[in-house]
Amino acid sequence: MKQTGPIKGELVLVGGGHAQVALLKSLAMKPVEGLRTTLVTRDIDTPYSGMLPGFVEGTWTEADIHIDLAKLASMAGARLVHAPVTGLDAEAGRLHVNGRPPVPFDVLSVNIGGEPDVKAIPGAASHCIPVKPISNFRDRLSALTTMGHPERLAVIGGGAAGCELALALSRQWLDATGKRPRITIFARSARLVPEHPPRAARLLYECLTKAGCAVRCGHPVSHIEANRLHLDNGDAHEFDACFLVTAVAPPAWLRQTGLELDAAGFIAVKPTLQSRSHPNIFAAGDIATIVGSPRPKAGVYAVRAGPVLADNIRRFVAGRRPKPWKPQTRALAILGTADGRSVGIRGNHASHSRFWWWLKKWIDRRWMAKYTDLKMASPPAPAALPGLGKTPDSTDPAFEAMRCLGCGAKTGHETLAAAMREAAEIAVGLGADPRLMPPDGLNEDSAILPVPETGEMVQSIDVISEIISDPFQLGRIAAVHAMSDIYAANAVPVWAMAAVTLGSARVDLQQSQLAQLMAGGLVALSEAGAQLVGGHTGESEALGIGYAVTGWREGPPNIPSAGDDPVLVLTKPLGTGVVMAGHMKLAARGAWVTAAADMMARGNGLAAATLAPHRPVMTDVTGFGLARHAMNLAERCGMQGIEIDLAALPLLDGARAMLEAGHRSTLHPQNRAAVRIAGADSVAPVADILFDPQTSGGLLAALPGAVAPGIIKAFHQSGQPAAIVGRLNDVPGLTLTNQD
Repeated sequence: MKQTGPIKGELVLVGGGHAQVALLKSLAMKPVEGLRTTLVTRDIDTPYSGMLPGFVEGTWTEADIHIDLAKLASMAGARLVHAPVTGLDAEAGRLHVNGRPPVPFDVLSVNIGGEPDVKAIPGAASHCIPVKPISNFRDRLSALTTMGHPERLAVIGGGAAGCELALALSRQWLDATGKRPRITIFARSARLVPEHPPRAARLLYECLTKAGCAVRCGHPVSHIEANRLHLDNGDAHEFDACFLVTAVAPPAWLRQTGLELDAAGFIAVKPTLQSRSHPNIFAAGDIATIVGSPRPKAGVYAVRAGPVLADNIRRFVAGRRPKPWKPQTRALAILGTADGRSVGIRGNHASHSRFWWWLKKWIDRRWMAKYTDLKMASPPAPAALPGLGKTPDSTDPAFEAMRCLGCGAKTGHETLAAAMREAAEIAVGLGADPRLMPPDGLNEDSAILPVPETGEMVQSIDVISEIISDPFQLGRIAAVHAMSDIYAANAVPVWAMAAVTLGSARVDLQQSQLAQLMAGGLVALSEAGAQLVGGHTGESEALGIGYAVTGWREGPPNIPSAGDDPVLVLTKPLGTGVVMAGHMKLAARGAWVTAAADMMARGNGLAAATLAPHRPVMTDVTGFGLARHAMNLAERCGMQGIEIDLAALPLLDGARAMLEAGHRSTLHPQNRAAVRIAGADSVAPVADILFDPQTSGGLLAALPGAVAPGIIKAFHQSGQPAAIVGRLNDVPGLTLTNQD
């Protein structure tokens, strides 16, 4: 959902918990005019905890139980910052994020799960597998079962989650090995599930006993050592793997926020889900406690808090009084027993049947579908002017219904100066060289630069649009993208000038966005040893950022001849264009999108340094796609064609899937038309990656065939991706090999 009109307020969401996804969906369906939303999340795929036991027993797949936050944020028009939160200054309204500048907010909503309370039991941190966070639990369980299925399992926690997990593990072991493990559940309470009626405890005990599980109640675990746990009565029990399913603890950074917390350290909120100390901060789910009306930290309450959270944030922003929430005291609970049945609990009633399992699956699938079956209707394509009598060319980007942004009045003096000072402070704090920061009060549109006595000056300019929504990451990508042309000319960047256009916004919000954009650019420039010496800012409907970069080189490259059997070396995988095009239509997985963004943010300086001793003729792979850029290299080397080995092409995760699903970037048809394929009436679908426009792509170097293998070895030894993807020849056009 594209933001229209000036930005007048900033809503920041921390985490993608069950309540927060409902808030994002609400904002997607009905945006708040002038309110910009930013989602800060450690995980791109957020799991639904209610389906975890079914996943463990094998009923659900990973895709079934996860919500793609990148898709949901895109649909809601929210900026996405993929990084963990490290702190919060509630008074200043600033969120601290690992590896990023602080994110300012007017309104904050926190919906993250608690952390495993491993400190409550000595030895648990070293010898247990906590069930939360679920992403870590999933990985550790997979690693455990990959090495084999150990026979003796311990589950610490006799609540609903512990019972469900024990039964699910027993079923997984049975299906995988043909026999059940020896599982023992350890509960500090006098009986199982003390939060539920006694009949529910009896039913679960019967299910556990039937599955071969032993139950030890009434004695808490006092400490744990390798393969052995000890109870407070002196008993010891051996295990091969131990799972921790006890109460969660709040993250440590909450203690330094200035927020009012409850006795356990969770955010204390009113029935409106507002912080008791800071009404502009909302919290829901495990991280929050409703003072005077606490509820168990269970997913069912977070799910039901979602609509309340969305409505009350709308009310708060509009200046209306939020409504108090009165969560029901007798919520329906359905606990899976991994035998095709479930225990259904409502009030004092409890029963065990197949109906409850059917109902649980129906409820879970229906809830997940609201956040996974996302559709974004394409806007109508721009119509031609009928009076001109011209039919628009189907490949003309001006008539695209949705244009991808991958290629692609002055800001106030005080805003600019303050933003640049803030950006420099942020960049230095993140490790940038203070000597390479721009002069204080960078006000000039021009710069006076010294001319080196030897060598050659190299200049280039590149501008990109808002291909990703994280401003710090976008600023970094823009600088990396612009410097790639300098590296491709066998030069090193020395100076840069910025050009930034920002959307209309409240002055402090505009300043913050500019500071984050420039901080990302300054960090990238500093890593390359380049200094920002000037620039220009302005306002427009669309955000854009670019750099004019000046570099220096000793001399021109070494041009290979046909006798050198020149091969093509590529230093980054392909696919940014098609992955981001798929993302615009909510078709790409969030993990693919973030991996593509990380690759775009990876500078080409180290790759250029690896190639520098050979001074090869190079280009960077950007908007024209690999095939056209390779043809340009061939022409510079006095040759007529290129041969590309399709099997050797490195691809970003998701690129092949997006191509096979029919997604293409806006420039793809023009890039395809610009290259003639020799001797082929049709090509394999993967060949379309050759025409995919790249943002901040890798270097493409033409090197003598005799030296290329050694260079590839040097790349791999330094941990860099690189591959020989083809060669130059005198066969006109593009020749493809290994199409099978």
